[in-house]
Amino acid sequence: MDQELKQIISRIEKLEKAIFGSGKPKKIEEKSRMAPTIDIDYSLNERAFVKRYATGKSGSKKFTLLIAYLTAGKVDKNIELNGIRTLWNKMSAKNMLGKFNMFFTSDAKTRGWVDSNKYGSYCLTKEWKKVL
Repeated sequence: MDQELKQIISRIEKLEKAIFGSGKPKKIEEKSRMAPTIDIDYSLNERAFVKRYATGKSGSKKFTLLIAYLTAGKVDKNIELNGIRTLWNKMSAKNMLGKFNMFFTSDAKTRGWVDSNKYGSYCLTKEWKKVL
């Protein structure tokens, strides 16, 4: 009986260790505040670029990535909205960009990924790589 009790206690301790850990506080790694370091290939054609980097992203992220493609990732280089819309409409299939919505422009600007220095044009900000 005494042997069985020791065995049960031993098993409970192993289970507690497995569930609760070793008792030592685990070091929680802080997420880096830096943007991800993904090498972006701007030499791709626009459809391949969108398929590689924009698939599964929200409309405002797709909008930001399209500006990134048009500017080759250069911050503060203005792109006319008409040019962005024209390119977007060439890739309006559901598996590409979908239907363009002006909400995407304001949402991307609100999140700080793009800016509009003058009416009807947009440029990337330093924060744009957070969409990746």
